[in-house]
Amino acid sequence: MYKSKFNKPLEKFKNIHNGKTAILFATGPTIKNYTPLENSEDFIKFGVNSIYHHKNIVNDLNYYFYGSHYYINSYHKKNVDETCSLKNIISFASAYEEGRSHKDINRGNISPERAIELKSVPFENNLQSFTNDVSEYATLGHSIIFPAIQIILYMGIKKIYIVGCDGGYTSGQSSGNAELILLWKKFEEFRTKYYPEVKVISVNPVSLKGLFHDIYI
Repeated sequence: MYKSKFNKPLEKFKNIHNGKTAILFATGPTIKNYTPLENSEDFIKFGVNSIYHHKNIVNDLNYYFYGSHYYINSYHKKNVDETCSLKNIISFASAYEEGRSHKDINRGNISPERAIELKSVPFENNLQSFTNDVSEYATLGHSIIFPAIQIILYMGIKKIYIVGCDGGYTSGQSSGNAELILLWKKFEEFRTKYYPEVKVISVNPVSLKGLFHDIYI
């Protein structure tokens, strides 16, 4: 695990939703097929990046995670700013990587200073390993979905529905991004080791079919 210099502010979220159920909304094609789950009004709801395209979901979110392209896509920047301004949402920003600001690696990710201006919690990623202590170690990055789910587990959530997590799948293709799918498999190994009591349920899975508990609605 990569020791983090910046993630101590995440400590206040430890077990904040202990024993609760959550939905994690990503933006893969299957998000269009989503219909509300039974009793979902009581679930803790998380969304990532361009989930702002789905206003019915955004308006009900508790937490929002975002990262890349903030400075290189003005449309995305505008929508991130608007989403972070919603009073019901606590936002988290991928603002560091392996001890460096994203400003230093030219990926367009938000600066820590701007994240704080938006009242977001900036956090640090690494590219090597998952962690079960996000306040002490950098979360695995590569895709914003992975820091999000590590922080969700840290919050004490015991059941996670993942929606629109298609592993890079796009319409018309039978498989997704091989690297992302491999990372999802490594995540499941990590979850089994550190969070064996947590159940992950994949809603309308495509590329991730068979990896978690699958349901189709």
